[in-house]
Formats: sequence, structure tokens, C-alpha cells
Amino acid sequence: MAAHSLKLVCMVAILCMLVLNPMATAALDCKEVETKLSPCRIYLKSSGTTNKEECCQGVNGMAASAADHQQVCKCIQNRIGGRFVPKKIKTLVEALPQECGVKFKISATADCSK
Repeated sequence: MAAHSLKLVCMVAILCMLVLNPMATAALDCKEVETKLSPCRIYLKSSGTTNKEECCQGVNGMAASAADHQQVCKCIQNRIGGRFVPKKIKTLVEALPQECGVKFKISATADCSK
């Protein structure tokens, strides 16, 4: 009976860990990056004058690990790298980490492996 209870407690504990932190081992995917950065569209369209706090919440929400930084870098490069994006917008995108107090680099030419 005690062994059955112990197994049940262990299973519940494992499930709680998975539910509470499902991304513990997986890096973000580009869909998640786009969702988290969606408030930044307003910030970028306003040339950095509107919605900075909401944008920074999304940026800061992706600053959990080196793997996340690398994935965010790759996703943003895919969005701004090969398309025509005005220089002013690219400059604002590249400045987002610094503006939001996050220590990683974003640019169309950044080495995303670092």
C-alpha cells in the first residue's frame, strides 16, 4: 500500500513539473517568438514612441536561456534578413534587447550561434 502511494506521489510531482514548466528543455519555436513579440509591431510602427513596455515584456519573456537567445536570433533573422524592411525598422529591431535591458544581440547579420 505504501509503495502504491509513493508511486502516485511521484507521478503527480512529475506531472506538476511538466505542466508548470513545459519549455524547460525545449527552445522556443518561431511561432512562439512571433506571438511574444507581437506587441512590438506597434512599437516598431510608431518608430519607438508607443508600446515599449508591452514590447519589452515580450522580449524579456524570451531571455531565459542561451538556446532561447539563439532561436530568437534565427527567427528574427528569417523575418528581417531577406525581405525589404526599412533601415529605420531594422535599427529599432536591433536596438530592442538594449532598450529592454536584455543582454543578447539581434541583427540581420548577427552570429546566432553565440
